[in-house]
Amino acid sequence: MKGLAAAGVSAPIFGSFNLNAAKTQAGAKNWTPSPSDSIKSTCVHCVNFCGIDIQRSDGVIRAIYPDSARKEFYNHGICPKGASGLFNTYNPYRLKKPLKRTNKKKGLDVDPGWVEISWEEAFDTITKKMDKIRREDPAKLIWQHGHGKYLIGDKFPKAFAKAFGTPNLVHRTTTCEAARHVADELTWGYHGFLPDLKQTRLFVNFGGNYFEAEQFSRWFDHASLDAKENGMYSVVVEPRLSVCASKADKWIPVRPGKDIILILGIARELIANQFVDEEFLVQYTNAPILLGEQGEAIKNQNGDYLIWDTVSQSARPFSDDVTPALRGRFKHNDRQVITAFETFANGVSDITPQYVEEVADVPAKQVKQLAQLIGEKAMIGATVVVDGQRKRYRPVALHTFRGLSAKQYGVQNWRAALIIQMIIGSIDAVGGTQLHSAYKQPKYFKPSKAEYPPKRVDLQESVFFPHATHNVAQQVALSILEPDRYGLPYVPEMQIFYATNRPFSTSDTKPQFESLKKTFNVCIDIVMSETACMSDIVLPDMTYLESWHFSPTRYTPYTKHSAIRQPATNAYNLEHDGYSIIWELARRLGILDDYVDQINTRWGLKKYPFKKGKNYTAKEAVELIWKEKTKGKSFESAIEKGFVGKHLAPSEIYWGGIEKVFNGPGKPKMKFYADQLVETMALVRQTVAQHDIKSIDLEKYAVSLSPLPQKEHGFPTPHLEANDYPFYLITFKHMYRNQSGNTSTNPILNALGPDTQENGVVINATIAAKKGIREGDIVVIETRIGKVQGKALLTQGIRPDTVGASYHFGQQSQGLPEYAKKGIWINQVLELHPDVVSGMNSFNDTKCKLYKA
Repeated sequence: MKGLAAAGVSAPIFGSFNLNAAKTQAGAKNWTPSPSDSIKSTCVHCVNFCGIDIQRSDGVIRAIYPDSARKEFYNHGICPKGASGLFNTYNPYRLKKPLKRTNKKKGLDVDPGWVEISWEEAFDTITKKMDKIRREDPAKLIWQHGHGKYLIGDKFPKAFAKAFGTPNLVHRTTTCEAARHVADELTWGYHGFLPDLKQTRLFVNFGGNYFEAEQFSRWFDHASLDAKENGMYSVVVEPRLSVCASKADKWIPVRPGKDIILILGIARELIANQFVDEEFLVQYTNAPILLGEQGEAIKNQNGDYLIWDTVSQSARPFSDDVTPALRGRFKHNDRQVITAFETFANGVSDITPQYVEEVADVPAKQVKQLAQLIGEKAMIGATVVVDGQRKRYRPVALHTFRGLSAKQYGVQNWRAALIIQMIIGSIDAVGGTQLHSAYKQPKYFKPSKAEYPPKRVDLQESVFFPHATHNVAQQVALSILEPDRYGLPYVPEMQIFYATNRPFSTSDTKPQFESLKKTFNVCIDIVMSETACMSDIVLPDMTYLESWHFSPTRYTPYTKHSAIRQPATNAYNLEHDGYSIIWELARRLGILDDYVDQINTRWGLKKYPFKKGKNYTAKEAVELIWKEKTKGKSFESAIEKGFVGKHLAPSEIYWGGIEKVFNGPGKPKMKFYADQLVETMALVRQTVAQHDIKSIDLEKYAVSLSPLPQKEHGFPTPHLEANDYPFYLITFKHMYRNQSGNTSTNPILNALGPDTQENGVVINATIAAKKGIREGDIVVIETRIGKVQGKALLTQGIRPDTVGASYHFGQQSQGLPEYAKKGIWINQVLELHPDVVSGMNSFNDTKCKLYKA
């Protein structure tokens, strides 16, 4: 607390609270708590959105349990963060009053000179600046949210940004899984998938971390163990013995960044051993399309893709009377053409098991065994009767999250895994990988416009990141620092950060914080994060246990549900949350009617719309959305039960998806060959030449925008250049803490054990012994951009050429106590080489040196 005083934080902000003053909603005056009650709600500590049962007595939250009624639809339990979430709400280090910066100088080691101000002064200061920007150029305002998307739903911020007129609303997906999403979109027209674990017999997981922390964890944990009890064989491919790897039947510790080499080697073996579902490739994918010498897709005058008809021995569009050739070279209009599948097969022909062993350090024998296992378990040609109807049966599923996506070539990594599943025909088959909303956005099958100059500050869908459809979080800072470098036609002046610690959470963090010196910053949060420390105005927010929301949920292959979040207390009697802050800003800026229109559009509110001229509380807003989304179900029931769920019929599980949109002649096809990337690359070349853009290396872009994954994608920039740095540096995440830092002061989480206090440097024990490093020694990780120190954690559960650190420790904020700032801030030494296609942050490509401090 002395440190807080020295940092200029006044006592009332972090002072004591009166439990008896707890209230059910902001501003409630004459409220008498019941002796004991139960409140059904949704946890929003992470993106699993578990159903919770909040136990409250005398107006005080006493415990949080999983909601037993939600068990059959999603989560069987909750994690340590969720169980101890009340300590974040009753946290004395929470922000409680609006704050204004009095020291114009900014830096993490600079005293901001905070003074408390009223909400009136805060809103007045903010809206005056926003109004000026709106009249000059609305694009100069940037709204950034991370977890804020889930606290009130990103549809409210998106509606506000649209009403204000700025294109610059930026989410965090490029620090999460954007490359995986974009790979899906390029391949099958939308994103999101889950394995059919009830039927899967072989599950191959490339670095997914669902026993520790990732989306769908609280379904994956019990569903995967149930599947193993039912005979499913599981393989985990990653450099570290994670919890997932420890529970697998086989752990393959692949060399970091070389997963794609292993995957392409498996593809070669599948083709060589004729484990190929030719009917699937012909009927559902574009693998038979003909390509020219430059890789361009051959089309007729009507724009129809041409395939080689084995009956007429000619190039024709795929129609009922055509029998496509999957493989081969042919002559069409006096030119040589080749099928897309033949091109792929030729491209992987030299990725032999021996080559995989040399590059990825997976024994050649094991490569052959895994390919054989996949081919045999796929049961190509098999069918099964489900609910009276016959369906393809391919009980093999591949999975990833950050494991394949958090890399310079993240899109190509996951594209390779999707191609494996197309080769064996397991996509949307019983037991395979179930797609969510196949071909929902046909625009993803078209080339990017490669826009220049960019409209958005994050360069989304511009010539720089042509297929980035999920924002480019880390790019905002770089554009602010050098707008001319990227051709930005304006200079950003103001940023609003809602529940995000963006600069702290990306690679190469120094430029991220440097950019905050260039803009007027407003931060809405519950604790004094590093981003808040660099802000000009800080606004306190309510926690998920204090506020209303139509909650996001996680579907499964077999269920779906709708839920709400409702308050159980108001520990510090706060006046506003994210919802009401945005509403008040819209009202004061005179854009409330436009905001209401945008709310109705974004949420799809037709039967129960917001009406102009009326102020809606958060509770009233949730009621309207609930009724719209549940087709008029009682809101009283929502308050009582917290959710409504549905079990899907077999027809809903297996007879939608690709069966309807891709199967057969005359229909769109899944992109085995991503020909839209060929056209995009041509536009990139044209745009670069037209505008003389110096910051784009066309040859590197050509590698990234390849229509097929290739072995070059196993060699990210640091692997080619950092020759004097012998170790691969990887990051991962424990389930105990949230990287935003708001749980770092949680006394329960900090008492679970030593590994919750600080992350340390995970080192192979044999290598450590050779270097004279013992458990607990302070060691240095040195990369090309910096150094960090941490305690050595020795294990045989990591590759000898690899060191690792979890990425959610090492807070730097002056507004947090010392015990909450332990561990390594590993992101500051990670090189940034974002995926050109998706904008994904390259968290797992850095190389480093390791030595005793």
